[in-house]
Amino acid sequence: MPIANLMLKKGIFGVDVHKPTKPKIPEMGGLSIIFGLALCSIILMFFSGNPTHFLAFILTVYVASMVGVLDWFKRLGAWQKIFLAALASIPILVLGVYYPYPTLPFIGKLRLTILYPIIVIPFLVTMLANATNMIDVFNGSMAGTSTIAATFLTIIAFLLNKPETTLMYASIAVCTFAFYLHNKYPAKVFSGDVGSLGVGAAFAAAAIIGRMEILTLFALLPTLINGSLTLTSLGGVKERHEILERPTILLENGLLKANPSKNAPVTLTRLLVAASPLKEPEIVKCFLLLTFFSGLLSLLTTFLMVA
Repeated sequence: MPIANLMLKKGIFGVDVHKPTKPKIPEMGGLSIIFGLALCSIILMFFSGNPTHFLAFILTVYVASMVGVLDWFKRLGAWQKIFLAALASIPILVLGVYYPYPTLPFIGKLRLTILYPIIVIPFLVTMLANATNMIDVFNGSMAGTSTIAATFLTIIAFLLNKPETTLMYASIAVCTFAFYLHNKYPAKVFSGDVGSLGVGAAFAAAAIIGRMEILTLFALLPTLINGSLTLTSLGGVKERHEILERPTILLENGLLKANPSKNAPVTLTRLLVAASPLKEPEIVKCFLLLTFFSGLLSLLTTFLMVA
């Protein structure tokens, strides 16, 4: 992977802490996802009746991913990262590619003409960007779950006759899957915040532009649950370097067990290994399976809404 080789030469790498040998892995490989999404968006803009939609989509992704680049070279605080991620919603707001009447399953449309642009859109972009970043803890976890969720959302957008949104989600699915092939266990490259923040923002942008907010949240339920558990157990927003204890402990045989310390954050991983230790690939398989079922839930909800 050219980007991985470049990053390694530049000394941009991370340590794979879930391996006994602690290998050094090239970071910021998520730039390949962003480049892929940009290329797809530029091509689709020329064939779309609404090129502004794709412009807003890729600008949102770009701004969020640049927060990840900035964080690598100048360590940002947790609240700084949240504020900067919220700025990624500006292209959507400026270009006006949103509909302030979101539809809730079994309830119908909500009229949020004021709250939607000033609260809902920035919150959704920030939440999905950071939640996706927080699920990127194992080889293939972020890329794999994103591929599955985006695939289901592509099908759903197609069924709802949303051609542009279908192409946006399909772009996410293709780009994250291509990256997954290099990021799966044992990882040859890490995404870094540049990739995870960008992918999360891509989900948010597609959801807002395509008016699929709730369905997208359902498809990403395990990712959101992991983020909620982490924030709740930490008592608020904290950056990774501020967390003194890890949720799991690496054993000599490569298994991961739950950290019994009360100070360790509660995460989805910690719950999965609470009963017995698991290997990293087994934990990721659980993530993927949970995301598959949440995708089915989103698809089922779509059928019920249409019916």
